[in-house]
Amino acid sequence: MIRLTPQDVADASAGQLPSFVKTGGIIRYWVPDRTAFFELDYLAGREHFREAVRYSLDAGSPFFLAHVLMGMFGDLGDVERGFLDTLLLAAKVGAIPPRLTDEELISAGLPESEWDRARTLEAEVASALALRAWFMPDQLLLLLYGMLSGVDGEHIGAAITMIARTAVNGTRN
Repeated sequence: MIRLTPQDVADASAGQLPSFVKTGGIIRYWVPDRTAFFELDYLAGREHFREAVRYSLDAGSPFFLAHVLMGMFGDLGDVERGFLDTLLLAAKVGAIPPRLTDEELISAGLPESEWDRARTLEAEVASALALRAWFMPDQLLLLLYGMLSGVDGEHIGAAITMIARTAVNGTRN
């Protein structure tokens, strides 16, 4: 479950969230428009990534990109492919962030019984990030698509957050 931050709620009411975010009683982080044309949808996904990073940095919302990625869970198409390919390019050069703290896991609403699984996936992603440029660069791609397609189950937040924060760091280079 994704918890909204006070900043997210304030931005939603002010209409400042990116175009692919929909509101209407609740915030849905990933509801992009689609054209059914690969090239247009792929390019839209790339632009949505840039829009998400701009919002993350401008609003000081470090977990926004992770919320967007979690919104893609189980629904990967051409728009998502453009978004994820662009994210992975940035993640390949970004500084690896520290692991999530217990307090961050609590604030995300993850029950303590799921922490071991979350930390295992987070460690896998950290390992893939460490090897990203030198050895098996596609390992990160396979991990990300596997997590978002549902292969690794629903409790992927810590791992997704690791990739998202690394990608944001990569856009700063």
